Amino acid sequence: MASIEKFVAGAGVGLTWTDGGFTANAFNSLAIANVVVATTSVTNGTALDVMADFSCSLVNGATTTLATSYLELYLLPLMQDGSTYGDGTTSGSTLPLQTYSVGRSLVKTGVTNAAVVGLWRGVLLPPGDFRWAVSNQMAGPLNAAAVQAVKYRTYNFNLNG
Repeated sequence: MASIEKFVAGAGVGLTWTDGGFTANAFNSLAIANVVVATTSVTNGTALDVMADFSCSLVNGATTTLATSYLELYLLPLMQDGSTYGDGTTSGSTLPLQTYSVGRSLVKTGVTNAAVVGLWRGVLLPPGDFRWAVSNQMAGPLNAAAVQAVKYRTYNFNLNG
């Protein structure tokens, strides 16, 4: 008998877009080549969800985005000491090691003082706790009063259709 593979909602946050754990003003005036690390952890020790989609909408600053502009997403797992996430990077000008990068999302070219969006699909999740981090790799800093929406959803696979 053949099986049909389907996506199913995750046991954690499921298919409802859920806050990514960043503070309300985390991205305000975020300089180019700087990173913001979520202050709240995602707990995946019980749900054991396999995949996630991560989406953000951030307001670009006065510098117009270029064809080479992008946002980079990092996933920082809780390490064995129970207090360090990833390589210990905190929000600021030091980016996490590339080991923790889950990919880049190009943003629309020619955007000035308006929303730019990023989407990462099919991010493999670790069991246990982790934090998201996003770096600004656009042409300049984000808006000083950047309205943000940074969310994720989780899902798994059903091999019985």
